Amino acid sequence: MLVALLKVGVTAVAAWWFTRIVRSVDWPAVWVAMATLSLAAVGALLLVVALRQCLNAGPLTVFVPSLGLRRAVANDLSANLVATVAPPPGDVVLRVAMLRSWGIDSAAGLAGISLNTLTYYVARFGAPLLGVGLAMAVGETATAYVWTAVSSGAVSLAVVAGLVVASRGERPAALAAGWLAARLRRIVRSADPAAWSERAADFVRRVGTVLRRGWLRAMACQVALVLSEALLLLLSLRFAGVPAEVAPPATVIVALLVAYPLTALPFGGVGVLDAAVLAVLGLEQGPWESSAVAGLVVFRVCWLLVPLVTGAITLGWWRRHHATEARPLRAATRAE
Repeated sequence: MLVALLKVGVTAVAAWWFTRIVRSVDWPAVWVAMATLSLAAVGALLLVVALRQCLNAGPLTVFVPSLGLRRAVANDLSANLVATVAPPPGDVVLRVAMLRSWGIDSAAGLAGISLNTLTYYVARFGAPLLGVGLAMAVGETATAYVWTAVSSGAVSLAVVAGLVVASRGERPAALAAGWLAARLRRIVRSADPAAWSERAADFVRRVGTVLRRGWLRAMACQVALVLSEALLLLLSLRFAGVPAEVAPPATVIVALLVAYPLTALPFGGVGVLDAAVLAVLGLEQGPWESSAVAGLVVFRVCWLLVPLVTGAITLGWWRRHHATEARPLRAATRAE
């Protein structure tokens, strides 16, 4: 509840700040800057989007080796669509249903999905540390960067610690599951403490084995994912007309990395993250403001809209080819 209220508060304050910027923008100039994008520029952006989606699905192929990259990308795109338009855990229900339709064990799939999410959170909140390191390398360190990196890095470290504990916590998990089943037995007679304990221990054991085998490759994919998004932002700004003298490559990458934890807000922090990047780049006012806003609009279309469209296509494809698994999913969606 506290986290939800904090998200709402941060979003409201940042949205107010962003509306002040929006009101001063020369929007006709923004549309002109977007309309001048060449086919080559659009093609380059779509190639980076494709790379981003492969990197986004990469950890899932590490944690669920039998899945393969093509199906992992389809699973990720479809779940992203459902997570955007439906309340949780609709995306997890869809992910598991898709994995089962491909003959993958539900427990193995759920373990891989959980680890995929947690390693992404490590990268998401660890990104400011990379940003500070790059800023120091190019001589652009600011106090605000350091504070952001320390606070966000603490969250990333806590997730890492949780992963380490969880991967070795078979006995605590078994005890907790048995205790919960014993309490629920008054309501649900089928709740068997021994069976629940065994399943919990097996799940944690499975998670630990998979994590120890593939955590390095998974984290490499997650870091590369964040850097590919920085490349996408850099290209979007360049194609919109923001020159390197105004926004050097290192500065653009640092701006996104430092602000990256804001992607945890609804819709990837749209508006909020963009305002923060503009502020870090110092382009919220001045002659390059319209071009910078145009670049951010292009970035958001590539970052948010293109994956949603492709997610709708992949979800429709899966439903046509796996109607048996799709029917329970539609029933669960209607029940929600």
